[in-house]
Amino acid sequence: MNSVPFEPYDFFGYLASGLVVVLGMDLTFGFPHVLGRDLKLVDGAVLLLGTYVAGQIAATPAKALLEYGLVGKILGRPSVNLFREKVPWVRRLSFPDFYKPFPKHIREKILSRAESEGVRGTGETLFLHVRYSPDILQNEKLMQKMNSFLNQYGFARNLAFTSLAVGIAWITKAKLHPDPQLIRYAITALVTAALLLYRYLKFFRQYSYEMFNTYGGSGT
Repeated sequence: MNSVPFEPYDFFGYLASGLVVVLGMDLTFGFPHVLGRDLKLVDGAVLLLGTYVAGQIAATPAKALLEYGLVGKILGRPSVNLFREKVPWVRRLSFPDFYKPFPKHIREKILSRAESEGVRGTGETLFLHVRYSPDILQNEKLMQKMNSFLNQYGFARNLAFTSLAVGIAWITKAKLHPDPQLIRYAITALVTAALLLYRYLKFFRQYSYEMFNTYGGSGT
């Protein structure tokens, strides 16, 4: 019987983004002071808990900004992009993998099956219909794969957001109190945020790609 009430990957995902928050606060505000300290057992336990809580808190604005804002309002969700025939060239150039659609015959197969089941068009309605269809829910191998993508894109999304926030905070402080080393830290954080954003978009798309592809194949 599993005595751990959460997945280890999920736990360390929150720890990673929480640690970035704690280190960012230390270098920006001097609190909590953790760098260079010889932490005792109780101090370490408190820091671990605080890091985990910080990661949990950061997940909310990360999802609001990157998933609901950037993807939902600007880039478009995979449930739409996978079925697009044409994409603005600027977006395709900036995010080529994210905007790569299904081949035409795959698109037609998926949409035709969904239409026969009473669902027309793309987007959230199609996504929910497919996500909770018996062919998906009863496919254990697929569900394991999708859960893995969910963990990975959640990890990348949260860490991208915290790296971005910390990078901006460090640049702001370095502008007010010139510090070349802090500028280097800030640039590193911002580059990391950009790279993690692409990882987030990759796994976010892959989640829907695997789901729709299985759904389309199950109807044959």
